[in-house]
Amino acid sequence: MSLSALRGQPRAQRLLLPLLKSKRLPPALLFHGPEGVGKALAGLEVGKALNCEKPSPSAEACDECRSCVAAHKGIDPDLKRVNAQYQAGLREEEAERQRTIRVDTVRHLIKDVEMTSLTGRWKTAILEDAERLETEAANALLKSLEEPPARTLWILVTSRRERVLPTILSRCHRVPFGTLPETELVSILKGCGLPAPEAARLARLAEGSPGRALRLRELGLADGEDGDGTPLAPFRLADRLPRELHLARPVAEAQLRRIAWRIRDKGRLGFPGAGASLREIARLGSYLRSNVDPRLLVQLAALELERFS
Repeated sequence: MSLSALRGQPRAQRLLLPLLKSKRLPPALLFHGPEGVGKALAGLEVGKALNCEKPSPSAEACDECRSCVAAHKGIDPDLKRVNAQYQAGLREEEAERQRTIRVDTVRHLIKDVEMTSLTGRWKTAILEDAERLETEAANALLKSLEEPPARTLWILVTSRRERVLPTILSRCHRVPFGTLPETELVSILKGCGLPAPEAARLARLAEGSPGRALRLRELGLADGEDGDGTPLAPFRLADRLPRELHLARPVAEAQLRRIAWRIRDKGRLGFPGAGASLREIARLGSYLRSNVDPRLLVQLAALELERFS
């Protein structure tokens, strides 16, 4: 896959392709926009292209040379994709337990990135979920962004730009990503092997995000009901959550998104009070990042939905 083949992101492509062709990149790029729309994938394509041995006329990766193959397999020493799995490997913990990006992870990454490549290649670090940087970790990263070595590129990826420290934002060249049209999303999901009816149903639920659509399918939430209008419906919905807290949070987040979509749909049909209920769902979602029981949050959200039944 090349950067120009990234679906539904023409604005990001128009910003990135000239930078690749000129090789005059800023020290840090910030890819921001909704979750699951291809930001991290675009970062990987940029990193691949910088060291591609047989780049296209537009300076994109060929996907066939040794460098591209190593990057695709995740074994390129000069291209680091930093996410929950990366930190879990450093800490010898489960990926599901990595709720923040810690300072020791950032320091390890800085040491790696600032080590000059023996072959003069670009060193690229793709930092996913940059809004999860702990304060000490963000400050450590800031020092590296202020005085980056030559041929070094940081790509920060976030779906919550407002939570990234202003001092970090000020040192990044911003590249916005947007949601995909529903027809484009259906096409992508069908290309992943989903039957047309399921692809259409997921596209409506996912609000323009391929990643969110596939996540809903993975969690088994594509066909499940959010409530059946009975008093016990919210409790049955909460009972579907995993017992382990670190596993329950992502499922609860998906449930809240699904409930919000249903309420939004009711609002389009003219039901009063949808706006207030959506704000309440957003408030409940913010508590998922604390120690509040996800089952309680799902119950409260489902009760909001029951108002429209």
